[in-house]
Amino acid sequence: MKCTPLICTALASTLMLTPGCKKNTEAKPVAKAAPAAAAATTAPAAAKDPNEVIASVNGTKYIRKDMEKVVNALLKAQNVPAEQQAEAQKYFEQRAAYSFIMKNLLLGEAKKQALAITDQDRKAQLAKMEEALKPQNKTVDQYFKESPLGEKEAREEFEDGLMIDKLLQKNVLSGIKVDEADIKKAIADVEKSNAEVAEKNKNLDAIKAERKAKIQGIKKQLDGGADFAELAKANSDCPSGKKGGDLGEFTHGQMVKPFEDAAFSQEIGKVGNIVETQFGFHLIKVTAKSPAVAAKGDTPAKPESVTASHILVKTEQPQQPQIVPTADKVEAQLKQMRSREAVQKYIEGLKSAAKIETVFKDMQL
Repeated sequence: MKCTPLICTALASTLMLTPGCKKNTEAKPVAKAAPAAAAATTAPAAAKDPNEVIASVNGTKYIRKDMEKVVNALLKAQNVPAEQQAEAQKYFEQRAAYSFIMKNLLLGEAKKQALAITDQDRKAQLAKMEEALKPQNKTVDQYFKESPLGEKEAREEFEDGLMIDKLLQKNVLSGIKVDEADIKKAIADVEKSNAEVAEKNKNLDAIKAERKAKIQGIKKQLDGGADFAELAKANSDCPSGKKGGDLGEFTHGQMVKPFEDAAFSQEIGKVGNIVETQFGFHLIKVTAKSPAVAAKGDTPAKPESVTASHILVKTEQPQQPQIVPTADKVEAQLKQMRSREAVQKYIEGLKSAAKIETVFKDMQL
């Protein structure tokens, strides 16, 4: 599920795990589970000290029992399968620790600067949340109540997000400017690229005619008895050309449709007519066919397959021009990019001046 920045700005929301924002464990592949029999014989892990300090930022500590509350809630919300729990837990523990560090680093700075959230700030952000939740037919109150960490924690995160936004707005975002010259250059770059695409597309018909003439010439040589493998080595634009065009065995669904239709319908040992696909022009020689075999006993079913070689003469597809963006859109994109870079630089400065410790020695801050 994608994270929707309902609680704070897109920039600030990347710094912490926000309620209702499920992090996909695909970022760190989960290992396959051990067989059930082996798992059953594994000794239970020793109990860990619930008061162990997992991370600290300038003396503010994050203890294990608080981290486990977050991690367990996320595991439950994600419906992580039992066999993946251990690996997923390691991942979420590091994310929870990272979230704690980043959040407290920024909130600590906001406290130093004596920043305060106003009712106007809350109303503005709640209005944004309400608008973002409309497609889901959900209210802001429902959003908080359905948080994996509980409503109280979700509302606290909301307040923290507002404070972080205020800090970043004051110290970073308010100073981001985009010059009119930069906007004009970005638009001019798109227009220049489109002109180059248009010019290149003009020549494609002539190039395609040349490539078709080439494949027709190869077909004529084959019809006259030339060796398929030798012509493939000399002419094919496919890597298989080095092997005489040999593609090996394949089943339905593994090749693009026109190629598949031709290969499965051709006679063994004969070179078929020229086939055009999105990749170019092909000449196909089928060397073997295997019919489908039904499953029998412990032997699984085997689909129909073909073994074939081919010669490919590539063609180029027309390129599509880009939509020329408006000045407002370019300004927003440039501002977003510069804001992201500026926020990162600001955070790096805070980190270098802070005392940060964590038990996760391999965690990149």
